[in-house]
Amino acid sequence: MTRTMTSLWDRFAAFDPGLIRLTSATRAVLGTAATLAVLTTLQAPETALVVGGFTAMVTSLAIGDRHPRNQLITLGLGAPLSLAALAAGAALTPYPATAKLVFLMVIYLAVQARRFGPRGLGLGLFGFMAFLVSQFTQARADQLPQLGAAVVVAFGAVTAVWYCAGPVTVAGALRRLRHTFDVRLHDILRDTSSMVVAERDVGSWSRSLRNRLDRLHACVLLIEDLVDERAVDQDSEALLWHIGQVEVAAQRLAVLTVRLARTPVARDDPAERTARQRLAQQIRALSHRLTAETAGPPEQRAEKYEAGPANRPTGSAHVRDCFPAVDELAAALRVLGTRGRRAGLGIPPHKPASRAAKTMPRPEKDTESLKRGTTRQALQVTAASALAIVGGHLLSPHLWYWAVVAAWVVFIKNESTGEVLLQGARRLAGTVLGVVFGYGIAALVGGDGPALLILLLLCTFGIFYTPSQAYWAVTFFITSTLSMLLALMDTFSTHVLLLRVQETALGVSCAILAAALVLPTTVRRASDEELAGFLRVLERLLRAIASPSTRTETPTGWVHVAHDLDQAVESFRKSCLPLTHPLNPQRARRRRARHLLELIETGAYHARSLAATAERLPAGHVPECASRLTAAADHAHETAAHLIHIAGHRPENTTRTARPVVIGALSLLSDERRVSRDRPSLEQRLLLHIDRLEATLTALVPALAPLTSDHDSVPAEDAGFPAPHLPAPAAVRRRTDLADRCRCSHVTDTEPTRAAHTIQ
Repeated sequence: MTRTMTSLWDRFAAFDPGLIRLTSATRAVLGTAATLAVLTTLQAPETALVVGGFTAMVTSLAIGDRHPRNQLITLGLGAPLSLAALAAGAALTPYPATAKLVFLMVIYLAVQARRFGPRGLGLGLFGFMAFLVSQFTQARADQLPQLGAAVVVAFGAVTAVWYCAGPVTVAGALRRLRHTFDVRLHDILRDTSSMVVAERDVGSWSRSLRNRLDRLHACVLLIEDLVDERAVDQDSEALLWHIGQVEVAAQRLAVLTVRLARTPVARDDPAERTARQRLAQQIRALSHRLTAETAGPPEQRAEKYEAGPANRPTGSAHVRDCFPAVDELAAALRVLGTRGRRAGLGIPPHKPASRAAKTMPRPEKDTESLKRGTTRQALQVTAASALAIVGGHLLSPHLWYWAVVAAWVVFIKNESTGEVLLQGARRLAGTVLGVVFGYGIAALVGGDGPALLILLLLCTFGIFYTPSQAYWAVTFFITSTLSMLLALMDTFSTHVLLLRVQETALGVSCAILAAALVLPTTVRRASDEELAGFLRVLERLLRAIASPSTRTETPTGWVHVAHDLDQAVESFRKSCLPLTHPLNPQRARRRRARHLLELIETGAYHARSLAATAERLPAGHVPECASRLTAAADHAHETAAHLIHIAGHRPENTTRTARPVVIGALSLLSDERRVSRDRPSLEQRLLLHIDRLEATLTALVPALAPLTSDHDSVPAEDAGFPAPHLPAPAAVRRRTDLADRCRCSHVTDTEPTRAAHTIQ
């Protein structure tokens, strides 16, 4: 029974990393309920109840900071801002034309505030929603004392719930995220061990493993966000470093396992079968040792993890490659420690954690570009809101604000016209489904107040617990909550629900129209900007590798730069989402965008491995092949700089380019050629990762070529450039030359992490 409950809790933790969504949803429900309870006890009027409950929900929605201290600061700034916006709206209620003009000014300023990051986005949301609720309730100046008191009660109740009933500390958040990391890593090892002995259906196993690697990486990014948001102690810094090493080792093992699984086993080769079974056994033993909670039954705990070349059975080259990868992951996990031990376990070897992040500066934000982007979007949202106000009045003089809300929200965290179109479609789909559900539930429950209140709180929980990627589901719960609220206020009707759909469709249409006509940004332009940002971070990493000074001083924070690279990859993936979405009717563009994304992910993988390998070099250590390392990094740096120029100056005309074959980043990595050397040193691994990275950058050049129509496409073998999953011939010759001329291995059998085979 205990084992079953632990397993269920692990599944729940894996679904919700760090229990972030559960915490947010619970806080929202408790804060709203506490606000309504206090206002009901004080016998506040209905308008004050609506304002208080709405403000309590907005506070939970607007706080986007990870660090508890930053959340408290945003709450403190949001209270006076909400009071000021509410007072302005109530004072202007008798003058509707002036109120709408001021509302447009509030919208413009709220969008401009997004340039200040999550806090600016949250404060803009506070101002927008407070002014909106004043128009929704038709608040008057004489009601301001009661409405202001309701806002103060809402902020007080939310603060009490957040920091008294359910306080969250940085250490607690890191501990829960570490739990999620362990569970997701356990899932990867389980799939890896199953794939080793699987003789068929390798494709489905590969897809499952790729998804699990993506989920593990998402957890690492959350830990990075929490650690980077505010200065933390050395233990937290060390935790990030060790988790990065574990992630790289797990990815490497997965790549080598996919390559092994694609090699068929001869029926008359018992040695190969025995070696694979032994490898799967060691991976399972490693997964059972991962945490005390997932140790498994006694017979599984009795399995001993036997590392070292002496205990490895004979087998094919691909099997022999996997054993050192398991050793490297085991060594990384030993340093990281089990879940029950204190996070961090000290500083990384050879380098003080406090200086690692300071030696190499983090990337500077392009302030001017950010200002231009927020100004452009502020003009777009203001134009869309003006159209929504005019059109909304034509549909309903009293419910026009629904159209404004729809026009506002589809621009949040979206840049291009395609992103706005996709978000608008999700908003409309969720609204339609929510209307159907809300009508059915309200009709079924009738006028039962307690039941409606419980359903309203459940729908509120759903708003905050649903992942933000499933925005249609978030909108579904929002519309369902509105249906329950209308039923509680005895204003529920079919006409109102249909009007909700019409106003939403109008607001979405106005947003799409404004995005397409007012300083439009295409998906291609947005993705090119994000691609250039990715290449700039990669360029900094390669420049640091190529610089001799970075290898003679205190080791730099290359792992941090690799995480910056991961953030750039996530931004690029989001900007390409309208093209890579399964519902995109332009199949050729969708295929090319996915191909470009898989190349970017492959490059990020090699860059992450490169940074992790460089971090493992001892402080002050100069590789014996430093000149060759510098030459290779310089050449890759030049290629990245050339690609930045291409991404910023792509021609509009089409050319005859090959139709890409999309196979996925994990499959692409597993298709890379194997190096015959079984035990390369860290220096050789640096060279090989740089060369693989350069080959990926070389493949990006034709991938960035303008798209042709399907009937103009030419086969890949006739395109005149290397296939995307194979390195360029020049890169192959250079890699062979560098590897052969750099004989600097100092690895012993007692150092399994240094003896590990490079990622191919």
